[in-house]
Amino acid sequence: MIYLLLSVLFTTSLFLIFKVFERYKINNFQAIVFNYMTAGLLCFGLIGESINVNQITSEEWFPSTLFIGFLFISLFNLMAFSAQKVGIAITSVATKISLCIPVLFGFWYFGDSMKFFKILGIILALLSIYFTSKKEEKQKSVNPILFVVPIILFFGSGILDVTLIYSLETYDLVNRGLELQFSGVLYSIAALLGVPILLYRHFTIDKIKKKNIIAGICLGIPNVLSIVFFLKCLNHYPESTFIFPINNMGIVATSAIFASLLFKEHLTRINWLGITIAMMSILLLSVS
Repeated sequence: MIYLLLSVLFTTSLFLIFKVFERYKINNFQAIVFNYMTAGLLCFGLIGESINVNQITSEEWFPSTLFIGFLFISLFNLMAFSAQKVGIAITSVATKISLCIPVLFGFWYFGDSMKFFKILGIILALLSIYFTSKKEEKQKSVNPILFVVPIILFFGSGILDVTLIYSLETYDLVNRGLELQFSGVLYSIAALLGVPILLYRHFTIDKIKKKNIIAGICLGIPNVLSIVFFLKCLNHYPESTFIFPINNMGIVATSAIFASLLFKEHLTRINWLGITIAMMSILLLSVS
């Protein structure tokens, strides 16, 4: 159970760190690129084997890592923006209930049955976004366009989940013990995609600063640890129907609580209803 707790805490810490970035005026893009550099090095360090670039690029799963790496860096930047401008609670909800998209994909591609609880879970997932993002009358001065961001994040995270699930299933990466190597390649590609933009911005717009590098390292460590402990959970409890709902619900609830306590995010009764509906949706989608 300790692995599950650590997975929830480290994943939640990513949302909280983005909020801290805003407070200390950290450049999100610079920090995220260095985060992926750190994450890639950590993954390969945990494997404890030398990196053979030729072997990796010749793997049948390598082409899919290019698309996933692009999604990684794009969605992580969007997640940072959403956590800072829209709120931690709704950002965590948007990313976690996106698992209804792989459920639909499984129905279409793998021929999974579409049972009542799956359909209900998808409906509740969509409702939870509305209730979690709904503001009181006096708060309506907030730019409504901002609330499009969690919706984009919801669909983007769903597409990412679908691509990851497809790759893991098609290439049997977990049974072959390649999940850490696969993760390391994903992080490395995300970093490599960001480096040219980072250098261009360094010479034209904003120079790379030491505080952004340190911030990226601080983000990269929990980023990898959240994956490591989640994989340990799956190894310890092979029943994913137990791990996925508890893990996702824990992240949604913990994110909302810390956002309220540490950053004074004002959550109305309607918002808490949305969070509760999100957790019900996660449970239904995972166990059905």
